[in-house]
Amino acid sequence: MKFEPISSILTAIAVLVLITGCKTRNTVQAPPLEEVPPAQYGQPGSEIPMPPGQPGNTGGRFGYNGANDGGNSNPAPPAPRDVRDMEPTTAPEPPKKEKPAAPAPSVYANSVPGNPLVVTLPGKHSSLGQISIEKYDSAGNPTGEPLKRGTPVQIPDPNNPGQKIYFKVP
Repeated sequence: MKFEPISSILTAIAVLVLITGCKTRNTVQAPPLEEVPPAQYGQPGSEIPMPPGQPGNTGGRFGYNGANDGGNSNPAPPAPRDVRDMEPTTAPEPPKKEKPAAPAPSVYANSVPGNPLVVTLPGKHSSLGQISIEKYDSAGNPTGEPLKRGTPVQIPDPNNPGQKIYFKVP
């Protein structure tokens, strides 16, 4: 049994069905357009106002004609000017934020004999006791090494909230 003649016949029938199925015999025609009546803008007897300057119009826009202003004639506003002709305005400047006072010149802290990781402060901050100058890694863990000599350090002043104490590593 050979399938070649049957497959070609089936292919031909499929092509014919597709061709005849794609043609539409019932074409839908667009409905005829109805005529649109002209606009009824400003017709006598209608509630829609007439445009300014037309005969029968009692006034300008919104019915104002200037006759009933009661003698209070305000001068017309000045004509618009080109922005390039205007003088620059002097707008009030925004208030400037107060910058913190410059730190006092840093003094060198006093090293503690036998402990390179702590220092004491001279002068009025000597009552604070020993202050750690140990390095920390990026994870925030102490490394056991002191900061390099001359490194500026600032710490909050426990006796004056909001103030800082500045010193350098000896």
